[in-house]
Amino acid sequence: ILLSTGSMRNKTDFIEETRVLAELGYRFYATGGTAKFMRENEIEVQELRWPLEDSEPNAITYLAEGKIDLVINIPKNAERTELTNGYLIRRKAVDHNIPLITNLQLAKRFVKALYVQQHNDYNIKSWDEYV
Repeated sequence: ILLSTGSMRNKTDFIEETRVLAELGYRFYATGGTAKFMRENEIEVQELRWPLEDSEPNAITYLAEGKIDLVINIPKNAERTELTNGYLIRRKAVDHNIPLITNLQLAKRFVKALYVQQHNDYNIKSWDEYV
């Protein structure tokens, strides 16, 4: 999961959900500020460079190579580089059919749903079995 969670408030608001995802066995990649915050809170994460940074490991490369299965990208502010980096990550995710969440409340509810699903024995059926 690639995390780029925006402002410090968003990072703080999403920390418990990140711990739940870690408990479920998910591995994290994150952009600079988010990676630093996660490490400070004892969550293992691999830092990826922003798209506009011409160095590796880069978020764009990881997305293009299929190393990321989900992107949680919450915009931080309206600075030009912030908007451009975020746009490039979101665009690459969409271009490569990688699920993308850009809303903090939706991200939190998605994690809750994953947690509940992991702890229940649902029988998954095709739609045809219901109709």
